[in-house]
Amino acid sequence: MDWPTYKRLCDQADYWSAWMIAQCIQLLIDSDSEESVTVAEVLRRDCQMPALKQPADHSGDERTAMHQVTLSETQCRLLLAVIQRAKDTHQFTPDTRARGLGGFAESCEELIRWRATEHSGR
Repeated sequence: MDWPTYKRLCDQADYWSAWMIAQCIQLLIDSDSEESVTVAEVLRRDCQMPALKQPADHSGDERTAMHQVTLSETQCRLLLAVIQRAKDTHQFTPDTRARGLGGFAESCEELIRWRATEHSGR
């Protein structure tokens, strides 16, 4: 895949890195709600699907693999609530303890807007 196509796809709201997806799964599991477990399962399945083919000179490892996220708008709102709660209570995953959850809520919000636009036909 060429870089312009790869970058365009990676910039879409419904493509997240494997690392971010893994952190979201952990936050969902730690939230202890049945609905969260269901959303975590969707994200797990998304990560099992083939990632975007990276350009030949891409230097990232498997954590940087970009996967299409298939969460519905409702599921993404639940994930956003879990992220907000984690931020408010300083409940981080081991991998986000040092840097926090910067960008996580924003990615969810962007996906929610994208899904709303996608379904409204705009």
